[in-house]
Amino acid sequence: MMNMFKALNSNNQIILKNFSYLTLMKFFNIGVKIVLAAYLIRILGSEKYGLITWLDSVIQYFIMIVNFGFNIYAAKYIVENKNKSTKINEIVSSIFIIKGCLFIFSLICVLFLGSFETFSAYKRLLLLLMFSGIGEVLFPVWFFQGTENLKPATIIVFLTRLFLLVGTVIFVNSQYDLLSYILLFVSSSLLMGGFGIFYLFKYYNIRIVLLPINKLIHYFRESLPFFIGRFLSLVFNFGTIFFIGKFCLLEQVTGFDTGLKIVMLGVIPFEMLQQAVFPTISRTKNKKLLKNLVYVSFIVGVFIGSIIFLMADYFMVWFGGEEMLQFAPSLKLLAILSPFVSLTFILGTCSLVAFGFYREYNFSLIFTSIVYILILIVLYFTGKINFWNLIYLRVFGDVLMALIRLFYSFKRKTIIA
Repeated sequence: MMNMFKALNSNNQIILKNFSYLTLMKFFNIGVKIVLAAYLIRILGSEKYGLITWLDSVIQYFIMIVNFGFNIYAAKYIVENKNKSTKINEIVSSIFIIKGCLFIFSLICVLFLGSFETFSAYKRLLLLLMFSGIGEVLFPVWFFQGTENLKPATIIVFLTRLFLLVGTVIFVNSQYDLLSYILLFVSSSLLMGGFGIFYLFKYYNIRIVLLPINKLIHYFRESLPFFIGRFLSLVFNFGTIFFIGKFCLLEQVTGFDTGLKIVMLGVIPFEMLQQAVFPTISRTKNKKLLKNLVYVSFIVGVFIGSIIFLMADYFMVWFGGEEMLQFAPSLKLLAILSPFVSLTFILGTCSLVAFGFYREYNFSLIFTSIVYILILIVLYFTGKINFWNLIYLRVFGDVLMALIRLFYSFKRKTIIA
């Protein structure tokens, strides 16, 4: 750990400040999700909570369409042009316009999806959840990350998640309050987006400018490779939840989701670290810093995973109640993800993207997703698609992606000082 900080240059204060804000933001964000999950499982019941989680896994595909890879690509663009106000206005305007169009497209798709038998009974809930995408359109986390000023984003996330938490405790008190929770969730997302865009225009003097269609197409095409890769990565991120809900039981969706939230809570520092360090490594190409980050991430990831494995029974009961104890073995299996997911975060953006190896970055996502889909097809046609096999497949996918990114990082010599 000490070697990592010694490797930091004059940018270390910015990195540590952004890391602190990102960590606070993410911990509070997922912390609220875990508290809400524990509360909702007890109030709504595991089946209705599983239904919310299952429907959300569907909506996340459309949210990804709305984001369209801009959270990575746009941050890099802002870093490279932060002192060029005209260029910044152009970048911000293009992203908001494109995201707005993608949201309308996604909304139409959700309306169409509701006509299928699988989703017809939940058409209204799907449509309501999709409106949370407006917050994704408006909240410019990519801008705050690119300007290396994450304090406003942290405060906004804190306030809106606090609103959701307090509102849920006040208005969701029985198993019949499912709709009330969804309305609160969508409202918090809209507030987050509204506060974000207000801050952007008030304190950065951003102006929305009308751009010719060829400019919009340019930014659209530039982000397309990031979108394809990240969209496919959702196949095993949210696909596991979707397929458990489709082929297994909604209670098992709740068990898997609870375990995954516990594991992801442990890897938050690594996700935040890569976001905080990414702008600096993009500028400086500091391979020594990156190498130390990789070592520390894996070692700490193994330590966190070991704690989760040893305390799986306690964690499942504490987060989900006594009925979640039956899913403790699945948490022990998911604990394997901790060191590999931490590597995936660091090696993805800070190694491959920061050094310009976009093709390798996207290949890791696309290849892993294709392998996942092929194995899923085999499981389906052999009649072996079940709760445990879906979890094994999820773990395999994350490990495979980490190893591919590690291979390319060595091959392209990004982590060799």
